[in-house]
Amino acid sequence: MNAFRPLAVAVALAAFCTVASAQFEGMKGKMKEGLYDYKMEMDMGNIPGMPPGMSKQAHSFQQCITAKDIEKGGFQRGKEGKMPENCEVRDFKMSGNTASYTWECKGERPMKADNKMTFLDNGFDMDMNMSMTQRGQVMNMKQKMQARLVGPCQK
Repeated sequence: MNAFRPLAVAVALAAFCTVASAQFEGMKGKMKEGLYDYKMEMDMGNIPGMPPGMSKQAHSFQQCITAKDIEKGGFQRGKEGKMPENCEVRDFKMSGNTASYTWECKGERPMKADNKMTFLDNGFDMDMNMSMTQRGQVMNMKQKMQARLVGPCQK
């Protein structure tokens, strides 16, 4: 397994899931409660030492979004419900059903991600362009994510 893949997936999901609540008030009301199917396609570009065929990957997962999550903006947060240290959200804009923002982290593993989310009646689409430094190498990644409401949460 490539050492970059788990980190790239984690950072990509964090860029989507972890935000500062006050900046994202415009997103409230854009999601419905229920079980969502997420499909994520990543293109990590040309990374030295990466085996052929590993730079493009697809992942799927499910997540339950409750009414409480929506009310508190929790669908936008990471596992611990807070922004990682040395990270900030900048330039948040909401226009109609489309949000755009930049997520940037400094420190040991600097990264910057430009995100665009378009909310639909049954979920959302997201595009992200990210640049991060890992072990002294710069990695550029593009990600597309789709989330679709599939039904009620399983208890």
